[in-house]
Amino acid sequence: MRRLLLFVFATSLLACGGDKLLGPVTVVDGEWTGTQNGYALSLNLTEVDTSVSGSTQIAGVGGSLTGTASGTFKYPNLHLQIVIPGFSEPVVYDGTMSTTQAKIAGALNGSGFTNLELDVHKR
Repeated sequence: MRRLLLFVFATSLLACGGDKLLGPVTVVDGEWTGTQNGYALSLNLTEVDTSVSGSTQIAGVGGSLTGTASGTFKYPNLHLQIVIPGFSEPVVYDGTMSTTQAKIAGALNGSGFTNLELDVHKR
């Protein structure tokens, strides 16, 4: 059942974004999603000056977890701490904004993640 839910979640993320890639952006406001290396990441971010906050969802074969994100964005670098209830430490997402499309190439670290590459695209 969990795998079915994960499949439905990942499929819906991909379907919502379509196959149209957006052009380059210089802000992280909005919804970002990505599926890579067996995980899906969804970020809904608000940016004020260099401060970023919002909500997040991380899904893998073990299920889906929601949390909050906060950090900084100084173009082109994004640094987020993701707090998920029940995790002993925050998950850190560090990424670099692409100059050619609305994409952040990043990686998750902490709470069991070690340099897990997970890129997100703006929806």
